[in-house]
Amino acid sequence: MPAGASDPRLRTLLDADFGSGTPATWYIGALLALPGVDGTGYTEPSGGSYGRVAVTNNVTNWPAAATVAGVTSKANGVAYAHPNPTGDWGLVIGWGAFTVSTGGVCQYSNLLDSSITVKSGLTPVQYDIGQLIIANARPS
Repeated sequence: MPAGASDPRLRTLLDADFGSGTPATWYIGALLALPGVDGTGYTEPSGGSYGRVAVTNNVTNWPAAATVAGVTSKANGVAYAHPNPTGDWGLVIGWGAFTVSTGGVCQYSNLLDSSITVKSGLTPVQYDIGQLIIANARPS
C-alpha cells in the first residue's frame, strides 16, 4: 500500500466533515480566486446581492464518499444557488466551503468545470448535483 491514508479512512474523513452534522451548516461561496493551502488569500464577489449559500450538513445534502480509480471524493447531493445578482460579480472560477457566513478560513475549495462571468440581472450562480467535488487521491 502506498504511503498515506487508506481509501476507507479517506472516505471516513470526508464523511465526518460532510454529512455528519458537524459543523451544522456549511456556507458555500463563489470564488474569484482560490485560497492558498492555509485557507486564506481567496477572493469572493462583493456587493450585487452576493452572499454565501447556507447548506445544512446532512447526508441528503452530502451523500457518502466514494472511491473510484484510487480517488476518494465527496459531492453535493442537492443543487444550491446564490441569489440573483443585482450587480456584476466578476469571473467566478471556483467555490469554497466555509464554517461561517462571511469571512473566515476557506476549509475546502475546488475549481468549477467552467468559469462563469456573473453580471447584474443574469440568472443566479447554481451548483448542480455532483458539481461540488472534494477529492483526495492517495499517492501511488
